[in-house]
Amino acid sequence: MSRRSIRVLSVATLVNAFGNGAYLATSVTYLTRIAGLSPSAMAVGLSVGAAAGIVAMTPLGYVADRYGPKRLQILGLLVLAGAYAALIDVRTPGAFAAVSCVIAVAMALSKSANGALAAGAVPAAERLHARAYLRSAINLGIGLGTLAGSIPLVVHTAGAYAWILVLNVGSFLVAAVVIAAGVPEVARQQAPESGPRLIALRDRPFLAFAALDGLLTSTFNDLLSIGLPLWLVARTHAPLWLISAALVVNTAGCVLLQVRAARGIDGVPAGARIARHGAALIGVACVLFGLTAGLPSWAVGLIVLLAAVVHVLGELWLSTGSWAIVFGLAPETAQGQYQGTYFAGRQAGDMIAPLLITFCVLGLHTAGWFALAVLFVIGGRAYRPIVAGGRLVNVA
Repeated sequence: MSRRSIRVLSVATLVNAFGNGAYLATSVTYLTRIAGLSPSAMAVGLSVGAAAGIVAMTPLGYVADRYGPKRLQILGLLVLAGAYAALIDVRTPGAFAAVSCVIAVAMALSKSANGALAAGAVPAAERLHARAYLRSAINLGIGLGTLAGSIPLVVHTAGAYAWILVLNVGSFLVAAVVIAAGVPEVARQQAPESGPRLIALRDRPFLAFAALDGLLTSTFNDLLSIGLPLWLVARTHAPLWLISAALVVNTAGCVLLQVRAARGIDGVPAGARIARHGAALIGVACVLFGLTAGLPSWAVGLIVLLAAVVHVLGELWLSTGSWAIVFGLAPETAQGQYQGTYFAGRQAGDMIAPLLITFCVLGLHTAGWFALAVLFVIGGRAYRPIVAGGRLVNVA
């Protein structure tokens, strides 16, 4: 395996993220205006799917370890293509919930397998840089896909939305072909002769890390897309284009600086340290957002842009630290299931973060932003003691 494998994976990731970005930009409008689902039916369907994904993550990661992550990721991509194609004809809450479950389970398989495939594609010392390249590709693809998704939002016809679904389906198929043709197989891992199969679920320090990191990661992801829009509308008179400006700063930073942020980070202790620093920076960004209440529009604009810069720097460090910890704590024979458990924590965080941010921003106002800052500072400081216990478990 070589760096060429990571470049091929990056191409597949870029293509797939482009399709996903286009769909995500249009999904709410399509499901409610074209498919005819009520907002509550859409929310219930997504929640049911998220729950199915959380349950499936670790077992499917184990399957990827046993039967080879390459073939399992290809399978996951093909199932996702079929599931998104089925969305074209979905018109009832029950059908949407069923498709959402298929999507979530297939996504769980794809993510777990992708993590194991990336880990096996390069030597251990290069895994962090490989993951950084993949995340840069994801952000670039989603950014470009979001632009493509703006077309049906302007045209607003059923045909335009259907073409976005077709585009997303095609992105999964192309990604599967690229991986099949250009990425070598990663050796299958043998099942342990004795003891539990799903060892990640018995690794309590790693479970604690996955839960904490999932909450912090989901929360910082939603700060700009949920927290900032709610805040600008409710507590300031600033122009709403600041939301797009902040998201552009975030996307550009993640695309251009993620690989650089991963340099010099080696091992679990270094990962815990940089994650702590990143969480603290995101806490500073929360304080800056909270200080904009009642200020003139020009002052709000300057502070929001400054906070967006601080936020993306913190995001880069926290993400880098998280990957270093996951790769460092996972045994070589169980990369897939540990990656799956990590992503299960992320999905659990995705269910909590929107409610948490909405309550803090609209319910507590400026104090809510300060509370979020405290969450990041305290959470960041918890990484070191948590992963210290994890190292003892895996060494033993």
